[in-house]
Amino acid sequence: MAKNKKRSPVVFILLGLVLLAVGLMLIFGRGIITKLRDASLPLSYKEEIRNAAHRYGLEPAFVAAVVKTESGFDPRAVSGDGAVGLMQVLPSTGEWIAWRRGLEFDSERLYDPEYNLDYGCWLLSFLLERYDGNEKYALIAYNAGYGRLDEWLKTRVDENGELTDIPYAETRNYVDRIGKLKERYGEVYGTELDG
Repeated sequence: MAKNKKRSPVVFILLGLVLLAVGLMLIFGRGIITKLRDASLPLSYKEEIRNAAHRYGLEPAFVAAVVKTESGFDPRAVSGDGAVGLMQVLPSTGEWIAWRRGLEFDSERLYDPEYNLDYGCWLLSFLLERYDGNEKYALIAYNAGYGRLDEWLKTRVDENGELTDIPYAETRNYVDRIGKLKERYGEVYGTELDG
C-alpha cells in the first residue's frame, strides 16, 4: 500500500511564486521583459548613438558597446588621464579631430552626449579606415593609441601579418569586452538600434 505523502508548505509557496511570476508576465508582458532587459544590459542615448553611428557608417551595437565600456553611459565621466564623456575622448584627441575636420573645438562640449558621440564615432571610423576595416585593430588603437598599435604591428605579427598578441592586459580585456557586448547589444536591441 502506498503511503500518502505530505508535501511541504515550501513546495506550495515556490509553486505559487512561479505561477504568480508567469501570471504577471502574461498580464504585463513586454513591460516586465523590457525592464529586466534594460536592467541587465543598459542602453542610454539610444537615438544619439544610432544617429552618430549611421553618420559614420558604424554599427550602432558596436558604438553602444564602446560607450558602455568607456563610460557606462555617463556623459560626465572623466578618466584618470583626462578622457571625457560617453566615449572618453581626450581633449587633445578632440582638438586633433577638430583640426582634421576643419572645425573649431570646444573641450567643454565633450560633456555633451551628441558632441562626444560625434567625435568618438568619427575617430572609430578613421581607425577602421586606417586598419582596412579591422574592428579589433580599431579598438586596440582607440584604447592604446594607433602609434602603439603600429609599433606592435611591426614586431608582433605572424607569417600572415596578423597581430599575434596584445601586450597590454587592459587593452586585451577591452577588445574582448567590446566584442561580447557588441554581440549582446545586437541581439537584445538590434532593431531598436538599427532603426
